[in-house]
Amino acid sequence: MSLFRRLSSLVLVALLLASIATLAPVAALAQSVKLTLLHTNDVYEISPVRGRGGLAELATLLKRERAQAQHHITTFGGDLISPSLMSGLTKGAQMIELYNALGTDLAVFGNHEFDFGDDVLKARMNESKFPWMAGNLTGADGKLFHTAIATSMKEYGGLKFGFFGVITPETVHLASPGKDLKFEDYLAASARLVKQLKDQGADVVVALTHINIAEDRELARRVKGIDLILGGHDHEPITWYEGTTLIHKAGYDAHWLAVVELNVNKRAQASGPPRVEVMHSWKMIPTMGVQPDPEIAAIVKKHNDKLDVELNVEIGTSTVAMSSKRDDVRTKETAIGNLISDAIREAVGADVGLTNGGGIRGDKTYDAGVVLKRRDILTELPFGNKTVLLELKGSDLKEAMETSVGRVEEKQGRFMQVSGMTLVFDPKAERGKRVVEIKVAGQPLDPNKTYKVATNEYVAAGGDGFEVLKKGKSMIDESAAKLMASQVIDYIAAKKTVSPKVEGRITEK
Repeated sequence: MSLFRRLSSLVLVALLLASIATLAPVAALAQSVKLTLLHTNDVYEISPVRGRGGLAELATLLKRERAQAQHHITTFGGDLISPSLMSGLTKGAQMIELYNALGTDLAVFGNHEFDFGDDVLKARMNESKFPWMAGNLTGADGKLFHTAIATSMKEYGGLKFGFFGVITPETVHLASPGKDLKFEDYLAASARLVKQLKDQGADVVVALTHINIAEDRELARRVKGIDLILGGHDHEPITWYEGTTLIHKAGYDAHWLAVVELNVNKRAQASGPPRVEVMHSWKMIPTMGVQPDPEIAAIVKKHNDKLDVELNVEIGTSTVAMSSKRDDVRTKETAIGNLISDAIREAVGADVGLTNGGGIRGDKTYDAGVVLKRRDILTELPFGNKTVLLELKGSDLKEAMETSVGRVEEKQGRFMQVSGMTLVFDPKAERGKRVVEIKVAGQPLDPNKTYKVATNEYVAAGGDGFEVLKKGKSMIDESAAKLMASQVIDYIAAKKTVSPKVEGRITEK
């Protein structure tokens, strides 16, 4: 080789080495990570119902997806410890045992976490191997509720992923949180928590929320910097892009496992901070037909066996068909609503019995001639509500009925099933002016007369928007009250045969 060619080769090598040396710092700052998020929300049942759902089936999917993931985290979007037939007896202890066994990493509170009160929730939190999140929930001392956390920072492949949680402020109306608890506006809280995570160096921000989809969309629009919202509360499988934020919800009762992959690239720029790019991909995997995981199936069987012994007791027969379908009990008079309202009215000697449709949860139909068991009644009334007795002015009872029918088109749980009275309403009239006629014991409602009203302690304390019921004088308060479910069971057992008919107690004009 000539001297010239040898020198040329050396020059080229030197130039190449210099180029590599120049690019090395930039290349060192280029990072790519794929994080798989495995999400469920609003889970009440531990076994499949009509072939859908099941936590042993969910476990099989979780193990499969984790085995395929580069990095993974398992999250829950709220509503776990209530309501269900089993949870009405166990106060949700079985749900914590199972979600511990499923390997949950983070969970946000749902409103139903507060169905049994603060003390029960604290006990469930103490049993949880995973942290509960709610950055907008504080006690009277201004501190986060019990052992709850507001944010969590996790590192995968050298990148920081920040998580925060918020719960719907409507929990004060939808459940039974303590009077001293304060629910901050979810937008204000989220803005504060996103800034906190960014200040701590989060490259990616994930929100765990238990609010409705309209509120999730508003959150994505108004609070910048959120890359992913994993939600709950709606009971629908939802995937929605709002700007650059993906919103994802997995329906309810583990009918699906939501799988979201975040492909994250962080690259240095010639000037300024590194650029972080997030690309989303997602899928919903149904649990229907999936082979149950043996380990989780054993836990499920243990709890079902305990329940069967206690609940497979026959109490009486219904000669008529009944429906507790969600859309029925929240929009119109139903035979089962009449049965329940009659039972509680008779149990406490009231003039009127009121049962909010949202408290009737079976979502099923019964054939005429069905033999009812304890299981059926506790399925319908899973919250452990108690029957209280109020003395209420006729004018306040009318206002309560306006609340009942004021949002009937939205199928809200506030719609009342009634006993001892009849109601005519106009669903197309202005809210607050929909009641056309009320009669109690066949007589027109007297606005100045005092009536004895039986209902549950939840709505009597203002739940479901019934603030007016707080005006009533308490004749039987919660401390002296008995379980609604027990009163209904006793009512059916005493009669042996019941025939609750739809008979014009509630009619639309």
